[in-house]
Amino acid sequence: MEYLIVANITKTVGLKGEVKLYPFTHFRDSRFKKGSHLFLLNDEKEAIEELIVKSHRINKDFDIISFENKNKIEDVEYLIGKSLFVIKDNNFLKKGQYFYCDLEKCDVYFDNDTYIGKVKKIEEYSAYATLRVVREKHKDVLIPFVKSFILDVNLEEKKIIVKYIEGLL
Repeated sequence: MEYLIVANITKTVGLKGEVKLYPFTHFRDSRFKKGSHLFLLNDEKEAIEELIVKSHRINKDFDIISFENKNKIEDVEYLIGKSLFVIKDNNFLKKGQYFYCDLEKCDVYFDNDTYIGKVKKIEEYSAYATLRVVREKHKDVLIPFVKSFILDVNLEEKKIIVKYIEGLL
């Protein structure tokens, strides 16, 4: 089974078993809604504990959640510093949406077949996501992950085609 990281637990909140999360997902409302199943993984990426969300609220850039059967601070202190995961489900996405982990390590080409480099990571900015593409012997290039730039994404071939824009490199 494959898992996706959705948050890191940063600290406890209050005395009633709530924890503060730093989220890594755009789907905060659905990932952390009441009844959602979250997982702790071991070093071998196997689930070692399943946690069911009891409550969720947003406070600025952080999410605060509580779990079923964890009603006091002592029940959640061991979670500080741990990451929360969900089961990867491609049916969760709409057409044209991608999990960022699937885009990483894709080769990036201009539409004239010129190789640009390999996606190192996806960076979030307020307006849009951006591909950080690593190039051999050159500085990284940032390419906005928006329809006007991205012409094709082929996850099977691990290949992304972007519109040629003079001066981008």
